[in-house]
Amino acid sequence: MASQIMIDWSSPLQTEDGRENFPADQLDRAKYAEFLTHFLASKGAGSSDERHNYVLNLNAEWGAGKSYFLRRWAAELKEKYPVVYVDAWKQDYSDDPLMTVISSMIKQLREQAGKSEEDPLFKTPRKLIGLLKAAAPSIARGVATKYLGIDPVKIIQQADDDDIGETVKDRNGQDIDMGLAASKIVEHLIKDHDAKSDAIASLKLSVEEWVRAVAGLREKQHPAFIFIDELDRCRPSYAVEMLETIKHIFDIPGVVFVVATDTEQLQHTIKAIYGEGFDARTYLGRFFNSRYTLKAPSFEKLLSVHCDMKKLSESYFNDRNIENWPELDVQSEGSDLIPLKNLTTMYNVFSLSARQVIQTTERLISVVENLKTNSHINLLYLAFLLCLREKNQMLYDLVLTKDLIHQLDNKKQLHYELMEIVSASDPEKLSFNLKPSNLFSVGHANYLNSIADNLISDGQYELGVYQFIEVSHTLIKSVSRISNLRNEAIRSLSNRNQTPDIKNWFVIIAEIENKKSNYNNSAYKDLVELASALDVPESKIA
Repeated sequence: MASQIMIDWSSPLQTEDGRENFPADQLDRAKYAEFLTHFLASKGAGSSDERHNYVLNLNAEWGAGKSYFLRRWAAELKEKYPVVYVDAWKQDYSDDPLMTVISSMIKQLREQAGKSEEDPLFKTPRKLIGLLKAAAPSIARGVATKYLGIDPVKIIQQADDDDIGETVKDRNGQDIDMGLAASKIVEHLIKDHDAKSDAIASLKLSVEEWVRAVAGLREKQHPAFIFIDELDRCRPSYAVEMLETIKHIFDIPGVVFVVATDTEQLQHTIKAIYGEGFDARTYLGRFFNSRYTLKAPSFEKLLSVHCDMKKLSESYFNDRNIENWPELDVQSEGSDLIPLKNLTTMYNVFSLSARQVIQTTERLISVVENLKTNSHINLLYLAFLLCLREKNQMLYDLVLTKDLIHQLDNKKQLHYELMEIVSASDPEKLSFNLKPSNLFSVGHANYLNSIADNLISDGQYELGVYQFIEVSHTLIKSVSRISNLRNEAIRSLSNRNQTPDIKNWFVIIAEIENKKSNYNNSAYKDLVELASALDVPESKIA
């Protein structure tokens, strides 16, 4: 029975060899590593005749931090287990995926065993040559042509037995005895198959010996953990070849494999090879004993890892003399600040993926970095435009040019189309600090006295996402409708018998804030178009 291992990633880690530095775990992943360690160790541990193999597909979507998770997990386990980590994407220039894995195993296990490069135990098995280029039919064809004096494809292409021997010639132009040629090809294929079988058997024995050499040191124990990362990012042909070739060594007793992928993306990769109608999910299932999916982190945690969030904080705005209203942050009931709660609510409403969330936030940050001193802007409305452009370019174009009451070709009004997109916002609310008392203290307009009876106290209030969009868009885009919007709010708030309406107070305050802004509809459009050209490559977000 393998001893229990406790995993704590609350602090940064530098590996003993100084090759890698890991920041503290911000996505609460350590508990998953501990759980999986115990699970996999129970599969591969035991006495020599009780050890088993196991292959786990670790699934996590793009941006969820699976590479950090796998690399730190591998570093953690080296204290107690033989460990090999293979970055498939960094080595997909290789023509032979199996050799990529084997060479990594030899090098890393040799180092962990404290052996030199000349140690005979860690030399590449000679019989392994029988596996080289096993997945390349063109090589086999070349071998047949070289040693048999005939291109086997020509035999296959013959449609009529009577033609064989009459139209197929050897390299010297002589007629070929097709019976003899076919016999030689079959003989060669059988020998080739036997050589590959012998090579696989020899390889498995070698891996077991390498693992034993490491397990005998520093009280390390079985199983050996082989981590294969970034398979979904490899070129399609290489990813498929990697799976097809390493399956030969999956069944080594006392060895567990963890293959990390964005499984959905990998399925697309496989379909690129075999066609859209191919059942990629079933195909992948035959390689793995089970699949373990890392829970997607909250947007707040995701952004704290991938983006410089201090540049969207109120303190940063204050340092830059930038005024942003309404706020992106939300104050909780316990007076704790929930960073960017309004922003992530907007992301949730539009059902953005992790990739889209990171991209949109980076674009917002790029806008803030380019704002001039004393700017006054509505970043939450800008986030709405960025989200809409990401999800529905056609609707985004309409919103920029039309009022929300604009009638579309299908006889629907534009605002109904928008409401359908944000319909999931029913449970989602934005939170704003409203301070009507400030309006009276500075006397913004004579009409305020008429609504004093329905005055709400200063504090934090909630507003539906669509209501926020409707008000902000009207104030920024529809100059002709601003007075109508304000007058409707005043008329409603002037009714002493009516319960105070948060939306109407938001209209009053938002109109005054919008008058301070130096960004009109055209300016917001320019900001969106400039920022949307910024795209962070996938390779930068592990």
